Amino acid sequence: MEVRELYSITEARKLLGGISRNSIYALLNSGTLPSVVVRHRHRRFISAAAISKFIEASSSTVAPSKDPLRDRRFS
Repeated sequence: MEVRELYSITEARKLLGGISRNSIYALLNSGTLPSVVVRHRHRRFISAAAISKFIEASSSTVAPSKDPLRDRRFS
């Protein structure tokens, strides 16, 4: 996939590891992943910068099995 400024929802899903359509729309609707709406075409795009920021903010150095926030025993 070529690097550019804006990606379609389908392309962004692939860049984010193949997340589901429902997952990406949940991120968009919550404001966690910002988007750009092109009104004359009624299309929504996600910027390369927004994808990079989301990945950076979601990155962790702790393995999920070792993360106490994800461990149900501590809930």
